[in-house]
Amino acid sequence: MMWKSSNVHLPGNEEQANWIVALICGALSVFIMLYYVMLWTHVIETSGLNWTYFAFFLCSVILMAAFIACYLSDAKGWWVRYSLMASVMITSLVIEVVTGSNYLIFILPLILSALYYRRAFEIIIAIICGILMLCQPVLSFFADKVDLNYVGLKGDDDASVIIYNWGLESIKEQMLQYTIPSVILFMSVAMLSIWLTSRGLRIIVGYNETAVREAAVEKELTIASDIQMGMLPENIPDNGDFSISALMKTAKTVGGDFYDFFKVDDTHLAMVIADVSGKGIPASLFMASAKSSLRSNLANGLQPDMVMKKTNLVLCDSNREKMFVTAWLGIIDLEDGRLSYVNAGHNPPYLIHDGKAQQLSDPPNFILGRKRRVDFKEHRVTLQPGDYLVLYTDGVTEAVGPDGSRYGTERFEKALVRSSGTSDEVLKSVKDDVREFVNGVERYDDMTMLVFGMNRYMENDLVFEDFVLDRGSYSDAMSYIRSTLASLKCPENVIKDMEVCSSEILANIDMYAYQGQGGEVAVAVSVVDRKAKVVFKDKGPEYNPLLKDNPDIEKRIKDHKVGGFGLFIVRKMMDEVTYSRDDDCNILTMKRGF
Repeated sequence: MMWKSSNVHLPGNEEQANWIVALICGALSVFIMLYYVMLWTHVIETSGLNWTYFAFFLCSVILMAAFIACYLSDAKGWWVRYSLMASVMITSLVIEVVTGSNYLIFILPLILSALYYRRAFEIIIAIICGILMLCQPVLSFFADKVDLNYVGLKGDDDASVIIYNWGLESIKEQMLQYTIPSVILFMSVAMLSIWLTSRGLRIIVGYNETAVREAAVEKELTIASDIQMGMLPENIPDNGDFSISALMKTAKTVGGDFYDFFKVDDTHLAMVIADVSGKGIPASLFMASAKSSLRSNLANGLQPDMVMKKTNLVLCDSNREKMFVTAWLGIIDLEDGRLSYVNAGHNPPYLIHDGKAQQLSDPPNFILGRKRRVDFKEHRVTLQPGDYLVLYTDGVTEAVGPDGSRYGTERFEKALVRSSGTSDEVLKSVKDDVREFVNGVERYDDMTMLVFGMNRYMENDLVFEDFVLDRGSYSDAMSYIRSTLASLKCPENVIKDMEVCSSEILANIDMYAYQGQGGEVAVAVSVVDRKAKVVFKDKGPEYNPLLKDNPDIEKRIKDHKVGGFGLFIVRKMMDEVTYSRDDDCNILTMKRGF
């Protein structure tokens, strides 16, 4: 629709257009003044000299006055553009009348009016220019400007020529033969110019609106990214027992990866890493729902398998977009390094032990969010002091290099063991290696990593009491264990079991740590969360009794051999038995719940 009205204007364009037209007015004023001087000094000769002087001087004053008015008004107000354009049109008319040139001079105000991107304003200027073009023959006649193309000429002799058909006849002749056709052509060009200007305005406004929308979306994405990053743990605990380092780089402003870790209680730390299908805001919203549900269920004290099961039900109930989440969840006992974990279709993590990286490649469970009736199997492993657990998303191993190849697990494993001084160094080793591999290639998937380092087992403010093993005599230690457990309201059956096992452990320490010659042993007893714990610490040579195989019971009975069942009994009666070496001490911990 060519003539559809529009009130849309470009912000700030009015002042800019006024200044452009004002500068052109100033330049025209200077040019006309120079032309005036050349006329006055007879460098240029013209007929009707006095009238010409006045016309050019007047135009120069009008143009300069328009320029000054624009300057003083700071290029604001509707009257400014009309004053400027009136000055240009009057000047165009005077130049046309005085010089007798063609009507192309009127293209100047038409072009200048297009700077305002106002259709109504352009139409008014075009109509006024057309009227001025029609006035030009009349004004030229009164200014004694004779156009010989439109008068009759008759020669009486070789030396003289007589002009006839002078006056209204010549004006009529010029109107019919030249002016009216020129006006028609001018108005056609003007309408085309107006249409093109209007079309250009719609395109510019469209681009401007698109840019504004994109800027608004980008701002919203930035806010969403800030919110997403704000959901990640900020305070990384560092108490010397363990260390955690994490990294998340999104392929877009917001992503679908996330990680989380927090203390479930004083002695247990939960760790989560997950990858939501898809990218952008939908994935980030689904991620927020999954993260919230996982943390809520963990806070309720559920075990990893039940946490995954309940989280899966929540996601299935609110999953209209049919998205899904791969997730890995683990809970580690900081006192003995025992890790219970569930893998819901996620990349199996790596355990770095003695400088070697090995995947925890237990059969994964089904993903979260797609099937309601899913059971999740829990697995267990024990982290030794100095071990590192590396969680990651597929954005790491599937990073693409310049040649289109993938980073891969083989190179990932080499980067993991290249530096294992601290969790930060492990993370930095992988990050630098991936950056070198991709060499500036844009990521198409989020890249997330979490590295947990087991520095030493947490003692949980245990108070150790020192006892002397004097060649098989350790009654003081046994009395301390019984009395402490009783004072902590431990059930009698559990106390008796702990006594039996403690006796076997003390005998084992006396035999292997001190060769039956007696020595010191430190004992700590605690009861936390309905779980009794006894810790033994000795300064003997490094010896891990848990590496000893269980005895062949049937064979020993058949051969009538006595002994060798102590540690076997301890393992059977206790829920957990762990060993570590710290500060040149053997530390053995046993736990029994009730």
